[in-house]
Amino acid sequence: MPEFPKELVTPMISAALTMLILVWLIFYRAAERLSLALWIGLALLVWLAAALLLSPNGFFLTLSLYPIPNIGLLFVPIIVGITILAKSAAFQKVVDNIFQPWLIGVQATRVMGVVFLMLYARGLMPAEFAIPSGIGDIIIGITAPLVALILFLNQSFGRKIAIVWNIAGFLELTIAIILGFATSPTPYQWLAFDNPNNFLFDFPLALVPTFAVPLSLLLHIFSLRVLFKSSNK
Repeated sequence: MPEFPKELVTPMISAALTMLILVWLIFYRAAERLSLALWIGLALLVWLAAALLLSPNGFFLTLSLYPIPNIGLLFVPIIVGITILAKSAAFQKVVDNIFQPWLIGVQATRVMGVVFLMLYARGLMPAEFAIPSGIGDIIIGITAPLVALILFLNQSFGRKIAIVWNIAGFLELTIAIILGFATSPTPYQWLAFDNPNNFLFDFPLALVPTFAVPLSLLLHIFSLRVLFKSSNK
């Protein structure tokens, strides 16, 4: 199998760390208790550390040999996050207190989807996944600060724009998940047999499906929860 471009390793890790720090700062500002903010930060840190420590050893690649597809891993933190939101009144209060333009603006980190296009240009990633997922991520990432600014300047109109944008961002990630599943070299692959998505669950690209994607989906869910509640007031 071809080697992942070494010059892209540091940007991938840096993007994941940047996302972690920005998300934690957003939750830190929204939390009324320092202890709760620290627990959220610890959870994010352990999550990213697990992805960083396990992916270089091929852990996520090995899972593709088992009946449950490894891409199902990204649903674990999503289920955990939604469960905590549903069960914890304290966490619900934190999410409701988040300054929405920040929660939307942090998704500017999605511009790292350009890496998919770079890998495709080198023949290291199938077009079936790289083109729609890469372009979709870039569009969502570029528009995130703009939507955040509109929401900040015009609460009523901006809220409607933010809802549509969040839904679009959620759907874009959903399509990327489906295409990632379809192009990865597992018993369930049904696309890109001539150029499988070999790097998606290898280091450092594994940080995308195991950390960045589920975290982005959770941010969309948290944002939509607050925006819909505001619309009903």
